[in-house]
Amino acid sequence: MNVKFNDLKAQWELIKDDCLSEINNLFENSSFILGPQVAEFEDKFTNFIGCKYAVGVSNGTDAIKLSAQSLELTGRILFLIPSNTFVATIFGVEQAYPEASFEMIDCNEYHQLDMNLLESRLSEVRSKYDDVVIVPVHLYGYTVDIDRLQDIGGRYNCKILEDSSQSHGAEYKGRKTGSFGDVSAFSLYPGKNLGAVGDAGIITTNNPEIYCRLLKLRNLGSSEKYIHTLKGSNNRLDTIQAIVLKHKLNFLDNWNQARRDIVEIFNSQINNPLIIKPKTPKNCTPVHHIYPILTDNRDDFINYLNKKGIENGIHYPIIISKMDMYSDHFSIDDNAYEFSQKMVSLPIHPFLSEGQINYICDQVSRY
Repeated sequence: MNVKFNDLKAQWELIKDDCLSEINNLFENSSFILGPQVAEFEDKFTNFIGCKYAVGVSNGTDAIKLSAQSLELTGRILFLIPSNTFVATIFGVEQAYPEASFEMIDCNEYHQLDMNLLESRLSEVRSKYDDVVIVPVHLYGYTVDIDRLQDIGGRYNCKILEDSSQSHGAEYKGRKTGSFGDVSAFSLYPGKNLGAVGDAGIITTNNPEIYCRLLKLRNLGSSEKYIHTLKGSNNRLDTIQAIVLKHKLNFLDNWNQARRDIVEIFNSQINNPLIIKPKTPKNCTPVHHIYPILTDNRDDFINYLNKKGIENGIHYPIIISKMDMYSDHFSIDDNAYEFSQKMVSLPIHPFLSEGQINYICDQVSRY
């Protein structure tokens, strides 16, 4: 049996009839950039997340960059990011503020930002900086400890930029990620729980001033043609992506629930002392973007899965502090490094058949 890691074709089959009629109209009216469907998608996404504003942009990295720029930081600036995240998290904030300082904080047993280490580090360095931004990443479709995050952010006068790129629809105490921070960035890369048919991203906020700045920042600093009041970028969302995304959004709750159902089966049926299964943090309703298991013999396990026809992945084999360009940055990364050496992600997409799910459980248990 062959099991795909993801099945984007199955997603397309559900939406293509509705999409193709709109795409045909798009080619008739030629509203290729920031067409009316972009605003439609933004409105639908605000309702889905439960926030006031959403701004569609070109990709997830640019979403982080523009989110950081929208905070209008000044003086000595520090960004605190998790040690285990995709490199785009630091790329985005560094592109916004290349002269800022960047430090990486280790993760806890749930792969999320360790709040105890975060607070400890802030107690040491906060007084050295004028503006400090915490960038929590809701990794693998789980959530960070929002209560602790907001408490720490408030006591140390920090801004919060959520990287929600892997948590579309994940909830903490019934509220969705993307509604807690000063601003939040989502990647809409094709493989995400909500993915475009190319690069795309979206930013959410409840702050009207940040929202107005974002509208300008994504559009070359302009809200009116030829009137440029900010140094912005060309980071607009293409209309064709908004068409696809707004139709996929209709299915996202069902797709996320399917992922939760599959994980429930994985957790109950995979039985192997060589495999450590992921745990869900307290107060979190996850969306399981990734199902990250840990094993001491990763290469051997991956070879085994490949022979059994089970596609798999690694997130992330080289943590940021081990990359040459960031090796001199302050980093607490014991857990992140250990996980980077042991982690394997299994197929978790919502189109897995019952037979495929049982096959994965059986083969992993037999390893």
